[in-house]
Amino acid sequence: MKFNLKILIFIIAFTLVSSALISDSSISLDEFKKIIILEDGRKKPIDTFAQNILKQLSGKGKLERTPAINWLARLLFTPDKSYDDNVFLVNNPEVLSSIGSDAGKGRGRYSYRQLSDKISKLRELAISASRIENSKRSIVESEIIVLYNKIYVYHKLAGAFQFCFPSTDFENNSFLNYLSKIKDIKAIKAKEIESLSESERKILHISHKMDQWSGYYQDQQLDILPNLSSGEEKWESPWDSVNRSFKFDEPPAESVLLINNMVSSFRNRDQSGFDSNVKEFSNFVMQESKHVADSGRINMEIMYNRIDPFYKSAFFYGFSLLFLLLSYIKFRKLFYYSSFFLLILGLLPHSYGLIARMIIRNRPPVTNLFETFVFAAWITALLGLALELFKKKNIGILTGSLSGLILLIISGRYALEGDTMGMLVAVLDSNFWLATHVITITIGYGGVVISGVLGHLYILQAMFKKDKRKETLKDTYQSIYATQAFGLIFTFVGTVLGGIWADQSWGRFWGWDPKENGALLIILWSAIMFHGKLGKMIKELGFAIGSIIGIITVVLAWFGVNLLGVGLHNYGFSSNVASILMIYIFIELLFMAGSYIYLTSKK
Repeated sequence: MKFNLKILIFIIAFTLVSSALISDSSISLDEFKKIIILEDGRKKPIDTFAQNILKQLSGKGKLERTPAINWLARLLFTPDKSYDDNVFLVNNPEVLSSIGSDAGKGRGRYSYRQLSDKISKLRELAISASRIENSKRSIVESEIIVLYNKIYVYHKLAGAFQFCFPSTDFENNSFLNYLSKIKDIKAIKAKEIESLSESERKILHISHKMDQWSGYYQDQQLDILPNLSSGEEKWESPWDSVNRSFKFDEPPAESVLLINNMVSSFRNRDQSGFDSNVKEFSNFVMQESKHVADSGRINMEIMYNRIDPFYKSAFFYGFSLLFLLLSYIKFRKLFYYSSFFLLILGLLPHSYGLIARMIIRNRPPVTNLFETFVFAAWITALLGLALELFKKKNIGILTGSLSGLILLIISGRYALEGDTMGMLVAVLDSNFWLATHVITITIGYGGVVISGVLGHLYILQAMFKKDKRKETLKDTYQSIYATQAFGLIFTFVGTVLGGIWADQSWGRFWGWDPKENGALLIILWSAIMFHGKLGKMIKELGFAIGSIIGIITVVLAWFGVNLLGVGLHNYGFSSNVASILMIYIFIELLFMAGSYIYLTSKK
């Protein structure tokens, strides 16, 4: 048992400490992380923005074990030093060959430097592909558009603070340096050209360059400055403020000068100066903003990002499953208890992540597809733990760790599509119904899913387990029955609550919407299973196969209906999953048909 504890301590220490050992910058970004940015209607720490952007570009929340905020700071403050960062994920190698790039031959991540000489060709192909209807585009054409959009976003961020950098266009001075002299430039521009001195002609030429820059750096996405000039609070990028000053011949705003101070101290590796300038900028933003973001929630979101709780949960669930499988080979008790404790350890960061998101957003933890997968993963892991405490037959650990791991992996796919704490669509903007209907029905989904996982287990046990077969199958069947009933009850209650919500929102209890039909399908299928069993039309094997079909109905109701693109419930984000969904259903049908034929013929 002592050896067992040593293993657990090592795993925990390795997981929690490894994330703290990563840093590629000689300057701390602890203060910079707290800067508020408005993105997609939500005020968030720039630390979250950095992760969202890096995930969209590279498919990962870190760059070679480096936190996203370090990469973003390097891109904003020293863009030239980020050109070799491999941040552009290319899924299809034909994209590279179509633009004539020899950067690589397969799926991988590439740097801006590797792709920069082919951007004009990429842009040409992207424009051409964008004129084709979505349904008629090839995979390569879609990937070309995606890659071009990634480089476009990268360009915008690389130029976010360009007005602070020395440039040959301004005789190795910065745009901001000459903007500070805008009154003098205005006076020179008012003179006749013939009367200008040589130095004044140079300044006039520089003013033309400033015109070009002002036109080029438009529509930046780094909205970190509140603007109350219209009476309403609107957030804008630093370039928006700079361009407004240039347009109206005004000196740069105080906020822009504070950003310039930040840039200078970062580039000079002045830690104390950088921290001081960042704090001064943050204080200025707090004073200017009408609706100040809660500092406690900002700090909690930064901590949430740092801990990355769901990744750690998936880590623990994965090792829990691995140790359980090892327990069948050697050191049975050691690996069994290790897998049991690892399942509990997985639930700890999982629970923290859910609670933290609730506090940060002041919402129940089920506002989008990402969160429903995460919440369902927590439910299945919790149900697995309860089963293990009740049965102590390895069933709970297996189903809980496997279901939790798979659902968290699926949720990670949706995390790549944008901010997982984004603003709610209007129909979901109700904490009461989110906390009742959505949570209840998601719990029901979780129950049906874990019942289906147990159904797989029942079939495999019937096929391969020889010793104590009847007793083992009986225990597994009882667990299938109980969890299916659990899922049916919660799905039914959740569907009824959804109907009441629909009546309040849309004026009708039921409208045969695809999402409503999906929930009804789960209820009807579960009811058919129970009636079939009670009427002795199906036996244990049939019930197990029915529970697997139950997973398919849940998958179709959960996010499959979003692929239809119709209905009042079509608000989830699920792209490029139709083929994966069809492959999954096909594999399940093959498994059920093959196992049924094998087991019935064996009898």
